[in-house]
Amino acid sequence: MRLSPIIGLHAAAIAVAVVCLLPLPLRADSPVMAMVGGAPISQAEIEQALRLPLYELEMERYRLTRRRLDQMIVERLLARAAAAQGQSVSAFVSAEVQGRIAAIPPEADPAKQAARNVLVRERATQALQELVARLSREAGVTVTLHPPDAPVMTIPVGDDPAWGSPAAPVTIVEFADFECPACKDSLPVLRQLRDLYKDQVRLVYRDFPLSSHPQARPAAEAAHCAHEQGQFWAYHDALFAQAPDLKPSDYVTLADQLGLNPAEFTACLAGTRPKAAVARDIADAQGLGLSGTPTFFINGRYLSGFQSLETLRQHIERELPATR
Repeated sequence: MRLSPIIGLHAAAIAVAVVCLLPLPLRADSPVMAMVGGAPISQAEIEQALRLPLYELEMERYRLTRRRLDQMIVERLLARAAAAQGQSVSAFVSAEVQGRIAAIPPEADPAKQAARNVLVRERATQALQELVARLSREAGVTVTLHPPDAPVMTIPVGDDPAWGSPAAPVTIVEFADFECPACKDSLPVLRQLRDLYKDQVRLVYRDFPLSSHPQARPAAEAAHCAHEQGQFWAYHDALFAQAPDLKPSDYVTLADQLGLNPAEFTACLAGTRPKAAVARDIADAQGLGLSGTPTFFINGRYLSGFQSLETLRQHIERELPATR
């Protein structure tokens, strides 16, 4: 009998807390690991750059461990309940879920039969999930395994584009890429946050165009030119509306549509300022050890990948009591 479909469902039912670490200082007396042209590379610099990659490795180890733990919990719960009934595990599970499946009438039409098969699998999975949840409550299952501590980083923001008050108690720094689908999917969530936390949250946008996205870096440079004319967020939204089908001709066209000064915009694109601004963001992202987008830092607390509104709210609410 395959138990794997239950593992993730059961794991999601047990909440775990994430406790964050304090930032690591770059010590002046840190051992030197290499010299390049007379300039040292210290052990502290390497450790700082590796904090996030090593954390991700620890998280992967935690996920594998948790998956196996959940599987063993399910196996033992089912074996325990089956033994109490004097049945094999397979017979016990079949008896428990058969009633949910039997209520679905058979279909003679092959097309409808395929849909019925999907419904049968869904009903069986739901019935098994509910069975395991009930057995877990009855057995008083507790889980003491916790995820690794998520690092807290010091993130410079400078004059990067931002919405919200600089005095807001919670600052979210987002590293994003204009060709990144998950970044585009994050937009509605971030807009909802802006409405929910008008005076409490500030969002700072930083560029991290990935080399796998050929238009991401020129798009970021064009957005910087829009930022110089005070129209970053409108241009940002327009770029994501076009993504992932961005073309070099889009950048001036979008500037015209938004009413930007065409001469200033064109001169900016041809100059060094946007390239330098984007290069600074990339250097900071690489120095932090980032490898993908979107990446969020909530008051420095690290979150990687697309985040639901619920998850972001949980992290924001966790920060707010400390500032009240």
